Amino acid sequence: MSSCKVRLYQESDLHAVQEIYLTGCCEHILPSFYNALRQPHNWLLLVVGLLLPMVTTGSIALSILCVIGVLIILWYPGNQFFHYYGMKAVNGDLKDVWAHYLQRKGHCFWVAELDGEVVGIVAAIPFITQHEKNVELKRMAVSKYHRGKGISKLLCRAVVDYAQENGCNAVMVSTTNVQIQACKMYDKMGFRSSYTKEHNTLLLRLAGISWVGFRYDLSSRR
Repeated sequence: MSSCKVRLYQESDLHAVQEIYLTGCCEHILPSFYNALRQPHNWLLLVVGLLLPMVTTGSIALSILCVIGVLIILWYPGNQFFHYYGMKAVNGDLKDVWAHYLQRKGHCFWVAELDGEVVGIVAAIPFITQHEKNVELKRMAVSKYHRGKGISKLLCRAVVDYAQENGCNAVMVSTTNVQIQACKMYDKMGFRSSYTKEHNTLLLRLAGISWVGFRYDLSSRR
């Protein structure tokens, strides 16, 4: 990774930052659908959708339509959640990265640059509790064409170093159980799982999408 560097965001990076983040969010739609199919309660929905019309009407065509309907219902939550999440960021804090991150105390934003191309992004925001001063890692995303090169680890280290330099106790991050590679990366980086929380939205719970929190204790680096 000698040719990859992590640097502070510049205004000329805006389009690349938005594209990387939105594309990354949308990539989780298909895995979220597969995750929904793995939920036992959804197997029951599919079986009922297949057998009930056949038993009550004798129509194989209606059974097939009902199964397709269930599959659409299971596709919908992940599609809506990740697309909405990406668009909310692009139209929110990622609409003016400089103002939201670089001009606010305790906030920061970095990009990973490889051969002159922005290939990854990450942000840090304050995460203050009654007893601790922490940093939250946000907006981590790496271009799908440059994964497997250790870029996410470099970005993660940038946030950890930033938190330590600012006298923080820990780095916090939340992701979803669908983002399996992200969870594995945080675990390898020394983060420890701090919580798992189901969504309060019925369709997201039906799809088995839940929040997963991680914490990196900076006392381990001192």
